[in-house]
Amino acid sequence: MKDTKTHILDVAEDLIQRVGLNAMSYKHISDAVGIRKASIHHHFPKKDNLIDALLERCHVTYGGHYRAIVEGPGTVPKKLRQLAGVFEDGLEKQKLCLVGAISSDLNTLQDNSCSILEETIQRTVDIFAMAFKQGREDGTLSFAGTIADTAYAFFTFLLGTQIAARAHGGVESFRRATEAIISCWEK
Repeated sequence: MKDTKTHILDVAEDLIQRVGLNAMSYKHISDAVGIRKASIHHHFPKKDNLIDALLERCHVTYGGHYRAIVEGPGTVPKKLRQLAGVFEDGLEKQKLCLVGAISSDLNTLQDNSCSILEETIQRTVDIFAMAFKQGREDGTLSFAGTIADTAYAFFTFLLGTQIAARAHGGVESFRRATEAIISCWEK
């Protein structure tokens, strides 16, 4: 059985991915977890503390998953498709990427949360850049510009395409769009 703090984080992440950061409240979490709001405040005194913990956990869980894909076997185009598949899986579950969901409410975040969000995005782009570096070095990808800029473009493409496909076209549109982009780089 998971501890209360982990359960709170799991429920909060699910709610943010499905309804958005500012639509999620401690009341929603307390109802889903089956505890009083005061118990949530014990672990996370302010919503900002909860957001910070979620972003830090996001880097560990999703960052670790992205890194395993990039460092794993297969061609680089296959790895890019696997990275896109993480976002596609979220779309199938009607859940946006946590970083994307939180980013959409950037103007309501405290400075510390903004810094953690920016760092989480940079770390993710750095992981994606490892794939583009591999692809440039082994000749399986061809792209103009820097590795870092291309990795950032791919990450933000996945975020935006996931959001747009949720509203229009669904998984099939997401899949076609990601294939169109990856095939442009594939040699």
